[in-house]
Amino acid sequence: MAPKPETLAQRITRRTRRLIPPRAFRIVRDWCRGRGIEIGGPSAVFRRWNLWPLYPVARGLDNYNFARRTIWSATDSSPSSLYDHEFVGEAADMLEIPSEAYDFLLASHVLEHMANPLKALQTWRRVVRPGGLILLVVPHRDGTFDHQRPITTLDHILKDFERNVTEYDDTHVQEILALHDLTLDPGAGTRETFVTRTIHNIEHRSLHHHVFDTELTLKLVDRAGLRIQYLDVERPFHICVGCSTESATDPEDSRHAALANAHYWSPLASWRKRALFRSDRRLGDE
Repeated sequence: MAPKPETLAQRITRRTRRLIPPRAFRIVRDWCRGRGIEIGGPSAVFRRWNLWPLYPVARGLDNYNFARRTIWSATDSSPSSLYDHEFVGEAADMLEIPSEAYDFLLASHVLEHMANPLKALQTWRRVVRPGGLILLVVPHRDGTFDHQRPITTLDHILKDFERNVTEYDDTHVQEILALHDLTLDPGAGTRETFVTRTIHNIEHRSLHHHVFDTELTLKLVDRAGLRIQYLDVERPFHICVGCSTESATDPEDSRHAALANAHYWSPLASWRKRALFRSDRRLGDE
């Protein structure tokens, strides 16, 4: 059964709530008053009056993307003046960017396109100063065209990291071709167009290598040594996690981050009680 699309009333309700944001988000917003970098983008969710309006508060913002033009930017009329500098390269490496160059990093609907998401998170942690912020928005499996695919396991992502897989990885192509719900992906075009684009993913980067629910997202950022500071799950398919970076050279900082994150794995965690998606209501691992 395909997930129901968000109604107009639901869209109005969730956007109205942003007029008076909760205290947790106001703290996240304060983290973004410095200089930041966005991976991919521009992203509608960060605009004024939208879910997490962070663009208006940033003192400066750079951009990092795999190409000058993508299948998303080709249809996006947003002015490039949003960014001070635009870099082109592999976001899992970011070789052009020095360590601790930014106060914060934004990535909306990017991580699922990364063949090696743990490597990407470690790179993003490197380019953000200790005590800075990484804010991720990831699509929830239950609300997207991935709803027929199995949720990726953390073990699978760890093995991808150990094997140092690159964006040429085609492990998930057959699964995507078999289970992708084209009725929920009108932008993909015809079946023939979709198949061609998926097979040539290295050119388009449209493939969702990995499929997320809230628990996997939380456990992945924890494994990357990030301290979870903010969690918000919103219809139709958004998981937003804000994480602070700890010192990359101090193991004590990483230990404190892991201990602080531990309560998120509890079967009684508050985010499970208000879960919007069915797969989030199951009990976490004991």
